Amino acid sequence: MAETKKLKPDPVLKAYWRNNDRFADLFNQILFNGEERIRPEDLFDLDTDESNVLMVSDEMKAVSRLRDLVKKLAPGIELVILGAENQMEIHHAMPVRNMLNDSLHYTKECKSIEQEHRKTNDLSGSADFLSGMTADDRITPIITLIIYYGEEPWSGPDSLWDMMDIPDAFKPYIDNYHIHVFQVRNGDNYTFKNPDNKDFFTLISEFYNHSSRFKINEFREKYPDMTIYWETLAAVGAATGTTKLIKYALTHKGGRMNMCTALQGLIDEGRIDGRLEGHREGIEESIEKTVLILKELGIPKNIIYSKIVENFDLSKDDLPKYLS
Repeated sequence: MAETKKLKPDPVLKAYWRNNDRFADLFNQILFNGEERIRPEDLFDLDTDESNVLMVSDEMKAVSRLRDLVKKLAPGIELVILGAENQMEIHHAMPVRNMLNDSLHYTKECKSIEQEHRKTNDLSGSADFLSGMTADDRITPIITLIIYYGEEPWSGPDSLWDMMDIPDAFKPYIDNYHIHVFQVRNGDNYTFKNPDNKDFFTLISEFYNHSSRFKINEFREKYPDMTIYWETLAAVGAATGTTKLIKYALTHKGGRMNMCTALQGLIDEGRIDGRLEGHREGIEESIEKTVLILKELGIPKNIIYSKIVENFDLSKDDLPKYLS
């Protein structure tokens, strides 16, 4: 158990989305309705550290911020920065938080441009010297996608205005700032092309659409031959908070595995336990009473077993431990 507790979802999800094929497929589906505007070969990893030193009231203030994932999109000579933020819980200040990340990145770019000009000593005029930039300098636009893994629908703000009560007369003078939130629970509304993403969102959808009782036998019937790459399975475990599933995937590194077999690793897992097996309080007593009633009605033993399997979502191999 101590080893399991060390497993954290964030590094697992970062590793999953660091793959350019998955990353490009995600952004193409969410931002461009599946059109391939982003090609994996045009993506390049960037430093995720947005830390900076700012002047606040004539004092130097260090601001430390780390993004989850940042990639440069360079199709030809045009550049765009794409960022992904993994969010497990609803955050009621997300527009401000994300705006700070973007502002720090833009500030860092401006400083980098200024440093280059100081080296080449090619600034001229007071406006250039004051800003450290020329009128022709350009910074790179940033698009940040917030990937929200929570089971509950996103109820946080989608823009800066959502966090404010603005008098109508002042609205034209207050700039808004929008964020892009993708709810993983709605992943089945998209047609992902990457096979890992297909498996990832299929499983998330199955889990979240059966939040009160995940019927594993029905899953076996629906996906009898489904195999899944170990890294995708680990990401599913991270997204649903199932550390035992992460551990199972990590101990089977290197290839694909049968999904139904892998799901057995969820049976004893805390929060997901109810989702997979139903609430087990008193289940042995319920099965026993059901068996007695059916016997009193003269129902044959083989029919009793069938009804128990059907109504309690058990396999025949599970019966002995409940009927013994």
